[in-house]
Amino acid sequence: MSKAVFVEIKGVQFRNKGAYLMLLACLEGLKGLQRPTELVLSPGPNLPYVERAKLGAWQKLSFRRGGLDLTPLIGKLPGAVQRLFQRYGMVSEQQIDLVLEASGFAYGDQWPLRFLQNTAKEVVRFAKAGKPFIFMPQAFGPFSSAESKAAMRDIIQHARLIFVRDPVSLQHLQSCVPQLPDSVVLTADFTIGLTARPNAELPSLSAPYAALIPNNKVVSKFNHAGAEQQRSSYIAAFAAAAHKLSAAGMQCVLVNHEGKEDAQLCAEIAAKAPCQIVQIDDPLAVKAFIGGAELAISSRFHGAVNALSQGVPCIATSWSHKYHAMMADFAMADYCVADLTEHNLLAAVQQLLDNKDSLVANVTARASALKQQNAQMWQRLYQDVS
Repeated sequence: MSKAVFVEIKGVQFRNKGAYLMLLACLEGLKGLQRPTELVLSPGPNLPYVERAKLGAWQKLSFRRGGLDLTPLIGKLPGAVQRLFQRYGMVSEQQIDLVLEASGFAYGDQWPLRFLQNTAKEVVRFAKAGKPFIFMPQAFGPFSSAESKAAMRDIIQHARLIFVRDPVSLQHLQSCVPQLPDSVVLTADFTIGLTARPNAELPSLSAPYAALIPNNKVVSKFNHAGAEQQRSSYIAAFAAAAHKLSAAGMQCVLVNHEGKEDAQLCAEIAAKAPCQIVQIDDPLAVKAFIGGAELAISSRFHGAVNALSQGVPCIATSWSHKYHAMMADFAMADYCVADLTEHNLLAAVQQLLDNKDSLVANVTARASALKQQNAQMWQRLYQDVS
């Protein structure tokens, strides 16, 4: 048997269902590598040891605080010391053979420059060692400062592959270099092909239901100024949609797609509308529940992907360019609500109800084509790491 490949998957976690789905999609795709692989994860508050252990994951030895990054130095420890650490389930950067960066959306002006610069340095180190550093499909940008452009330029020039999730992100990368290399590839989100897996967590519902998936980021000042002031109008819009769908004969179920912050938002909406709340831990079971809905309204990117990839028509409420691009992939761009008001959301709901049957057929066809695109993405990855 050939030597196992140590694969670090970065940017994933267990609390956010979208990030968890990207971890599962990476693990599923790696099965096609035709070489044994060993999963490596960095410890963190949303990657607790017990859950990492269930996946058999090795722990990456790293230390990064602010501008201090000792991770590359740890990789230069004597071999005997590193083998000792390995006995306790820990590996250094030097022992990692392949990195899959699956953050989803973590590189651009709204994120700390230091994070981008640290990643750029890491990508360059891997390139010099002849090891692949691959960015799985994700959104990028914008990059407005000379420093951010320089860091992204290093990434573009040294990453083995960069899969870009949408045309706007591609333009942001083009703003950093005179010409993009063919290692930068436009492709769709890669969780589309994951198979839903129902379990005992799913509630038993006696009537057709609609899945409503809020997102605390939409009302978080971290993402855009004035968002906290929009909280009441956001809740009012979701509540109004729930009343309308309830009048149309559907049960309305608020799906917590992340954690306690989304749980609070769900509770505030449920206080004003005929909704029940579900909290499902298994991300593939969440996908199964959303797949059983008549329709969905989602402010979570992967909540919308979960719906559309299973042929469930969905309205997406957008706080980033990545939403409109994803909806366009499914031929649902007209159902991406960028300016979320009660009036706009109710109009989109009525439009969807009026066209639901034809939308189901169209979305199902698009999902099938995008799954083929995912397969091609993995084939390109296998070629470039073999």
